[in-house]
Amino acid sequence: MKNVTALLTALALASAIPAEAAAAVSIEITTTIQSSLDKTIAGAAQTQASRINSLYTDFLALQKQEQDWDAKINALHTRNKETLAALVKQTKEVDTAKLSKLEDDAAQTRERYKPLLSSYTALNKQIEAARLLQSKSLNALLRIQAAAMKIPVQLARNDINTKDKAWQTAKDKASKSMKKIRSSLSDIDPVNVQIKAKQGAVKTTQNSLSPIWSAFKQAAKKEDTNGVQSSLTSMVSLLRQMNEEEQRIYKLETNISDTLAAVKSQIP
Repeated sequence: MKNVTALLTALALASAIPAEAAAAVSIEITTTIQSSLDKTIAGAAQTQASRINSLYTDFLALQKQEQDWDAKINALHTRNKETLAALVKQTKEVDTAKLSKLEDDAAQTRERYKPLLSSYTALNKQIEAARLLQSKSLNALLRIQAAAMKIPVQLARNDINTKDKAWQTAKDKASKSMKKIRSSLSDIDPVNVQIKAKQGAVKTTQNSLSPIWSAFKQAAKKEDTNGVQSSLTSMVSLLRQMNEEEQRIYKLETNISDTLAAVKSQIP
């Protein structure tokens, strides 16, 4: 039983799902920023004003998408962690209870028949001793007793073997089941590696976005139409990249969810 528990603990650690995705970009459009942007657009040529408006609309939409993806990823990630913990607990409880009962049954069966088997062993030793003493009458009497015990002893041995076989079969089945579950859970590991890599890419993009956001605010404050357009163009591009990466992260988390569902179906 200790081996099963240790294996399940190892599975939980080896298949741990990586930390949540990086927090959504915190960019707040204050009334002051909005007012500065409106003045900048008002002072721009019609073509450039239209372009800035279009970029700004894209920027707000992409920012909302990024926040939505972030929330979806974290929600699914949390469910996956909870599912993994529940699977490990469920498997441990089911196998532990079943194997423990079969082991107890086997031990109790051996103990119950112990007096009978001990008596039969002692009787056979007496028969051997009588043979060496060349006592025909004693030998004949003991053999009659041994013959009377033969069927009950055979039935006892059969019962013991049946219980032992049931326990061993259950242990073998549990071992195979654990290997199968471990193999399935190991499929999560390379997915975790991909998630961590993409989380790193999102974080890098976030870091790149921060100074551009500061530049945008400064340009809007100065009513610098070229600076505003350039900043918005860069931020829209970066947010689009983040959304693409977070969409991939969500798909990977979904793969983990599918794997956990498959593992759950293997548990009796």
